[in-house]
Amino acid sequence: MLAVALNYIGVIEEKDFGSMFVQQFNDFKVVKLSPYDDGKSDRLELCQPEEYEELVKHVQKEWDPSETCLELRGLKVRLQKAVRQMFFFDEEKEYEKVLLEGSDGISDFPWAMQIVMIKLPVMGGKPNRELIRKADVIILNNSEGEESRDFIARVKRIRPNTPIFMEKLQESWSQELTDSLEASFSSYLEKRQKIKAMLTEKYPQQSISCEQARRMAGKLRVSSFLFGNVCDECGYTITHCGLSCF
Repeated sequence: MLAVALNYIGVIEEKDFGSMFVQQFNDFKVVKLSPYDDGKSDRLELCQPEEYEELVKHVQKEWDPSETCLELRGLKVRLQKAVRQMFFFDEEKEYEKVLLEGSDGISDFPWAMQIVMIKLPVMGGKPNRELIRKADVIILNNSEGEESRDFIARVKRIRPNTPIFMEKLQESWSQELTDSLEASFSSYLEKRQKIKAMLTEKYPQQSISCEQARRMAGKLRVSSFLFGNVCDECGYTITHCGLSCF
């Protein structure tokens, strides 16, 4: 399964990246999210047991199988859980390749591949370090000139190997961006495959403790969130989890 999530820095008025994305990658589905808050904590608590059927009762869904887009609305925490479980337990909507749009990808879906969209000027003129550190691909949208070059230089000091593109996506989409995204897709899928292989080899009983999972994630140099997501996909149970990392 390939999940790609969007993140935004700066004021981006036209957030219709999904329609442009599926023109380039037509084997993807777009899941548009409209989260709202009920004033309670929205801490990521994925380990807490909740029946999938009960969960989706609280999430409004609009979906046409002939279309590329599924729209979901609900409490932020429930959307996080619903999307995570939907990929593996809902046969009607079990997608192989998904773009998650309309939420904060890195905070809400930290197990996905991350695209960061930036529109200058950014408040304070400084890049968001957390987003930049966790980005797989950075797109500087409709930005040119000295300000863009200075911003890119600051980003490169944080993440020198992260691909950055200056694009006018409403007008065109460069082949270099397409190639970079495809390379990131392959890298993400390779990480998932390595996790699956190690799980099969070390824990064929389909149960693993939280401590064991963290050690394996560190050994493979992948995030605990991605590791936990692959455990979901493979039907594994994570036991003795005290920090809601998975």
